[in-house]
Amino acid sequence: MFEIKYPRNKIYNESFLDKCDPKIAAFYQEYCSRKKGRKMPSRGDFDPLDLKSYLSGITLVEQNRETGELFYRLAGTEAVELRKQDPTGKPVRENFHGDSWEEVEENYRYVCECRSFIYDHTIDEDKIGKFFHEEIMFLPLSDDDNFVNIIMLYSVKCLNCSE
Repeated sequence: MFEIKYPRNKIYNESFLDKCDPKIAAFYQEYCSRKKGRKMPSRGDFDPLDLKSYLSGITLVEQNRETGELFYRLAGTEAVELRKQDPTGKPVRENFHGDSWEEVEENYRYVCECRSFIYDHTIDEDKIGKFFHEEIMFLPLSDDDNFVNIIMLYSVKCLNCSE
């Protein structure tokens, strides 16, 4: 059983569908439609042309089969803007966006080991009273329906929005 040390703002079942942004719900349904009787789809099940409206919010992270190390394989324009650099090809450990590596690593390890998704949402207030709201889906992809070789993230952000 996977031990969760950082459950803050995370949902590990489909109850997130009652509260998430409609874009997150639509993307999750798109993901589920590609499973075709499997536990999880593969990267090959997704054609970028079918995902045009989602592309800016998609990030792909590859897990090395031998070492377990995580690398960014694709970063949508929103992820690049948030980091002020393109992390594509770089190790996640050195280029992640989050409060701590331990929490970020736990998210990826959960998805890989449990072969399941995480819905994560945050609302942070900045110094002048504005809010940053982000919702992220971490979704497993597998070429053999067993080893998670890609973690697909889809995020929706609201900058300077009210709570």
